[in-house]
Amino acid sequence: MLDTLIKLGKQASQGLGEWDDILDRPKIQTETKKGDKIKNYVATLIFNLNSGILGLGELLEYDEEKSPERFFNVKIQGGNNKSIYTCTELKGLEQIRKTFFGKPDKNNEPSTQGQFTEAIDKDFEDFVATDLYETLKETFKQREGFEEFYLSDKGIADPKLITSQWSLNSNEQIGLVVVGVIWSDKGWHAPTYFRDIAGYKDFLRKKFIGDDLNENSPLTSPKICYATGEFRDTVKELEISSRYSLNKMFVTTTINYANAFDGGSFAKNYQVDKDIQNYLERGSKSLLERYKTRIAGIDHCIIPQLFSQEMVDIEGKLEKISGKSDLLFQYRPFEEMVNDIEDEVDETPYWITFLGFESDGNFFKTVNIIKDVSRTHFQNLILTFRRTNKLFKDIVGINWDTIMSAGEGNPLEFNLYTVYTLIPLRKDKEKKNVALALFKQILEKRPLEKEKLFGYFKELILCHKFERYKSYTNIYEGNPFDFAIRNAVFQYLALFQVLKQFNLIKNMEETNDQNQETEEPLVPLSDYQKKVEDFFIKMGYSDSQKALFYLGRILNTVAYEQYRKGYQSKPVLNKLNFNGMDRDDISRLRRDLTEKTQQFKLHKFTEPIFNKFTPLFDYNNWGLKPDEALFFILSGYSFNSK
Repeated sequence: MLDTLIKLGKQASQGLGEWDDILDRPKIQTETKKGDKIKNYVATLIFNLNSGILGLGELLEYDEEKSPERFFNVKIQGGNNKSIYTCTELKGLEQIRKTFFGKPDKNNEPSTQGQFTEAIDKDFEDFVATDLYETLKETFKQREGFEEFYLSDKGIADPKLITSQWSLNSNEQIGLVVVGVIWSDKGWHAPTYFRDIAGYKDFLRKKFIGDDLNENSPLTSPKICYATGEFRDTVKELEISSRYSLNKMFVTTTINYANAFDGGSFAKNYQVDKDIQNYLERGSKSLLERYKTRIAGIDHCIIPQLFSQEMVDIEGKLEKISGKSDLLFQYRPFEEMVNDIEDEVDETPYWITFLGFESDGNFFKTVNIIKDVSRTHFQNLILTFRRTNKLFKDIVGINWDTIMSAGEGNPLEFNLYTVYTLIPLRKDKEKKNVALALFKQILEKRPLEKEKLFGYFKELILCHKFERYKSYTNIYEGNPFDFAIRNAVFQYLALFQVLKQFNLIKNMEETNDQNQETEEPLVPLSDYQKKVEDFFIKMGYSDSQKALFYLGRILNTVAYEQYRKGYQSKPVLNKLNFNGMDRDDISRLRRDLTEKTQQFKLHKFTEPIFNKFTPLFDYNNWGLKPDEALFFILSGYSFNSK
């Protein structure tokens, strides 16, 4: 991972200036909901240290590219870091208040200094003798005036109290607030921004860039950089400023990644070259901003592992992998995906790691790792899902186009996002994401147990049957029960077809019919039976599975007749045990259906199907588990050759 971050960081560093890693270029709204242009301004908060009067300067036009650097809009760090911000977005006015005036303690007593001077006193004593420090101390004297004008009743700096001082139109707003200082003793007769005050930029360099190795520093011998394995001259302890960073996995405050280290030697064990550290931070930023995907509802970073000796365009490679990831994991309309699915021409070998994480911007926690997914397996999965989608479109009796649709004229592609909606995730077990565990096995090519899959199917059907939607995070109400059964059955069958092609499903009973020569039937098959036999061959049904399919067809015939006669709930469905059908349940269902066919005079429709079921159902040598039996009964129930 470090090698990838370094390569990406190097590529991302091309053309960057000294301050690009420090300054924030916020996404300030530029259009109204109606599409009208919004004009943004920069408001100057002026501390007049001559008179002690606090005021506002004229509004300056905001430039998305130039203003953040002109006024030094430093990124907000969060956490336990002291506020050192002399320019912020309007909503960050409280950060300016803390920078210059601190914040009250637990007893609501006002602070005796601003957090900027507090940071210098604590960690940057070299700057006590600078104009920066002197100016900060002087501006603190205007605390009462600031709080009188700009504090809300809740004791927090209120941005509305600044905007209210201008008569702004509906298409005008303030984007940034910057502090300017007037102080004749320093020759600042007009508002002077902190970027122009001696000591300010040097402070930022030392705090964020770590630029403490200058021409006056004593010479040091080269040390090994543990990120590259090379000896370098500017090696020091790894210090990551951003809390939202992949590199935050490697920190000195936890033993998860350092349990064999001497607790007093972290500076040595985590030592990294200064330039390499910049690459690591920039590489992480690029990945988190541009190369993420959601797998089973969890954010994952896409981290390719390339041969270290290769000189490749890693940004270009990541863009391709990211696009392919969307094909596999995301909700995408079919038409959008068709043009993106071509076979990859580039045969460069690589592996992909998907790193699942949680973060609110102030921490970074790894929650899942899908490791070493080969390029060929990744690509073949995408193509196999696509081919399976095409296969099911052509099978009569499934109505695949209706199943894979988000409304008329909006067909969907079958992929792992579809599968995600088939694996019920209980809200009371949110930390146990069984769908994510399933995807991890598929991507890492580790076989799955069929019993688990049929168990997930049963739970999905029970959710639809008893409308338990509030108990699950990823199952949504929408279709009537019959259609919910149909969609679930055939999407699971499609998943089985994908897994079989990769030998990823264990103990799946299959027919050998495809490997045997079949005799011509004595009586020609009806068109209907031809469609059923074609379905059996394409799905690989065994004799036991065929028997249950036929029983499901009889169940469908009776249910339809009940519906036609006004029994809207189709009470015959209550003859099914939705918790699973063992061999006794199956025999009982067969007897119940016989009675119902006599009651509704359906013999001429059902007798031929019973004749198919009876020789295939071997009661004394029955091997299908109850969950699996339920599935194949419902596959027959859902099949519709019309």
